[in-house]
Amino acid sequence: MTLLRSLTFLLLFVPLAFPASGWSETILVGPTEDVQYQLQSRLIAANPGDVIELKAGRYEFRGELNLACPHVTIRGQGLDKTILSFRGQQAGSDGLVVSSDGFLIEDLAIEDTAGNAIKVLASHGVTFRRVRTEWTDGPKSTNGAYGIYPVQCTDVLIERCIAKAAADAGIYVGQCERVIVRGCHAEINVVGIEIENTRQADVLENTATNNSGGILVVDLPGLPAGNGGGIRVFRNRAHRNNLPNFAPKGNIVADVPAGAGLMLLAANDVEVFDNDLIDHETANVLIVSFMVAGRTVRDPKYDPYSEGISIHDNRIRDGGTRPGGKLGELVSPLVGGKFADVVTDGMEDVSKHVGGRLPDAKSIRLSANGDLSFLNFNLAKLTPGNILSGKYRFDRDAAALAGQLPPLAAVELKAAPPSSQSNPAVAVYRSAPQFLSEWKLFTLEQGKLRPATDVISYELNTQLFSDYATKHRVIRLPKGRPIQYRAEGSLDFPVGTVIAKTFAMPADRRQSGQAERLLETRIQTRLESGWYGFSYLWNSDQLDATLSLGGGMSEISWTHEDGQARTNRYEIPNANQCLSCHSRDGVFVPLGPTAANLNRPGVAGDDRVNQLANWQSQGLLEGLPTMESRPRLPQFDDPLTGTVAERARAWLDVNCAHCHQPLGSARSTGLDLRAEQSDPARYGVLKTPVAAGRGSGGRKYDVVPGHPDDSILMFRLESTQPGIRMPNLSRNLQSTEGVRLIREWIQSLPETATP
Repeated sequence: MTLLRSLTFLLLFVPLAFPASGWSETILVGPTEDVQYQLQSRLIAANPGDVIELKAGRYEFRGELNLACPHVTIRGQGLDKTILSFRGQQAGSDGLVVSSDGFLIEDLAIEDTAGNAIKVLASHGVTFRRVRTEWTDGPKSTNGAYGIYPVQCTDVLIERCIAKAAADAGIYVGQCERVIVRGCHAEINVVGIEIENTRQADVLENTATNNSGGILVVDLPGLPAGNGGGIRVFRNRAHRNNLPNFAPKGNIVADVPAGAGLMLLAANDVEVFDNDLIDHETANVLIVSFMVAGRTVRDPKYDPYSEGISIHDNRIRDGGTRPGGKLGELVSPLVGGKFADVVTDGMEDVSKHVGGRLPDAKSIRLSANGDLSFLNFNLAKLTPGNILSGKYRFDRDAAALAGQLPPLAAVELKAAPPSSQSNPAVAVYRSAPQFLSEWKLFTLEQGKLRPATDVISYELNTQLFSDYATKHRVIRLPKGRPIQYRAEGSLDFPVGTVIAKTFAMPADRRQSGQAERLLETRIQTRLESGWYGFSYLWNSDQLDATLSLGGGMSEISWTHEDGQARTNRYEIPNANQCLSCHSRDGVFVPLGPTAANLNRPGVAGDDRVNQLANWQSQGLLEGLPTMESRPRLPQFDDPLTGTVAERARAWLDVNCAHCHQPLGSARSTGLDLRAEQSDPARYGVLKTPVAAGRGSGGRKYDVVPGHPDDSILMFRLESTQPGIRMPNLSRNLQSTEGVRLIREWIQSLPETATP
């Protein structure tokens, strides 16, 4: 068996230098061979106010970086001098993932990530300044989706940044509030700058050129954030955005026609003024409803119409000469082969009409834009019958839209909320034992772990797939302090609890009971200030494991159940990645030990006794209801414990719902994969994807009933490629058994609602 390679050996001896006190400091990092772990360790050990300064040079990373501490600055020496390259990325999807208030990043470049370059989630007071994101091989559908990507953030400033070659949007602002995008340059992206489901944004003094679409303001269905509005687009220059659309098929952005200067898609309350919108082959300004996407919508709160649009005092010319995309194919023959400078689909919500027309506040208005050409498709009247009868008419007269709506208010950013002088996690990590043996949870006997007498071994009905590693789980409770029962979420463990999970790989999975190669042990401990998690890597002599907050990697080999030799690059998450999965709205929580997943027979020796009842009888658990009142999660691979649908939903709950749920780190997608979610649209049935990038696999919906091979969910579970595979952390292999079950479940769904 191949054991720990040199990379992991280096990791074990990378010093994690914690600040001497809680005061902030400037920390210098250079482009060393082990910078992956050096920089990640610095991010983990950061205190509020710290500046992590990256020297000039080229930095090579093979895995995602994560930051969770608030009020941290990451600063380079210039967007062409400090370059963070992820060309060899093998772990994680994104380059840098941040969830921290008061975050500032400036004067550096991030290149060639597997997925998004910089994602900032649910943070307040975020600044991107003089940052370049780029995929250096040029426009390819295999590039990451977004360059600069704040999502569900408030008070965001993006200024003087450069974004190139994103397969969705170079700068993508999603579900945010109070945003300024100023003085940026976006080139050779599918969309240069995109504002999605966002309230109050100023997009000004930017240049968008040679993208498929220059600037896109859009509202999409099925998202936690409702419809956006209060968007001002002014003093920008969008010119010659005619690049062929190279987005992966299946994504909404793949429907953006090449040659759209400014596209307003189901957008509300937008003011466009003092812009240069020039030389776009489809249209300089395209105003359309979501109906042009031709997708099923199952969001009752969604408004698919573009309303409250005021376009005035712009310089608009030379548009509509060669319409592109599906829209061009559909409508161009009906309108003489050319569009116009300003094009609208003519779709209106007649339920809002007053006296046969929309109220002024919901109307589209054009004024003082020069001698522009205009085209209204009147798509509401476009039917086969009208075409055959000659009754269909398009309209090139803009007189009905003359006028101007009241101006929108300027965006005023608010400061990020203050933070304490120290990061409580730093003190926890500093005091954590350096070796696993110091926890006194196990003894080793002939290569096997033996739990200490004061710990509880436990099992789960359905467990997280971890590249076929076996797992040994134990809990240590503080003396005299029992667990309190909770029906939802993890059980309520007392302060002082330690939960440990050891991952191992036998040399031959066909032979049970043999010695195993111990890989890592993950510790979760509850202190007065909350839960904390980190990993220990087992040393090559298998006698102990060493604390590794920065994560790591082991190359392993074994014989699988089918008799085939297999190898794997086994990934160990860093401490901040633990938080990305275990976070519930920024708070660390245990995942596995829930009442439903623990409600089963115990481990060997107690396997005839219900695990929870056994704990109660020993005084380790209080408040346990009767057996009939306890929830129970099926065992995904045991047909006796549930139907195909129940077992598939259980597998998704354990493997995916830690992120894909309303308080998880993937909540911005609107996809909720918890077993208790009963709305098919929420758990993906005919749900349009958001931020899927090349992970869409050319498919339009997350789950298509009866058609697993048309479902994005299936594609991502089957993939092993970084940037596509889901879950995206701590998995390199496909769960053959899990994938088979999910395929069977999708196949069994009734096709009555299939488009």
